Amino acid sequence: PQEQQHPTVEFDHAINYVTKVKRRFESQPQIYPQFLEILHTFRMGQRGIKEVLEQVLSLFANHPDLLREFTYFLPDAVQEQAKERLNRAAMESEARFARES
Repeated sequence: PQEQQHPTVEFDHAINYVTKVKRRFESQPQIYPQFLEILHTFRMGQRGIKEVLEQVLSLFANHPDLLREFTYFLPDAVQEQAKERLNRAAMESEARFARES
């Protein structure tokens, strides 16, 4: 039972994240389809992880929470390195907000 529960939790988290992205960018309707395209081309092997990270970092530059949570979509093999990069970008984004406030 525990082995089966883990993928369900991951799936639920992925669905919640995608929904969060969709809602966050309702006023910018071009962002959500761009995000879905990034995920789709990565899954199909048409983009490498480095390119995906660059695009997500650019797309969500002012959304530190989305940057941090994106790591859940990445394969385990690259998750640690990507998490460091996404966290660094999230902290930079938060620092920008703090300076602007």
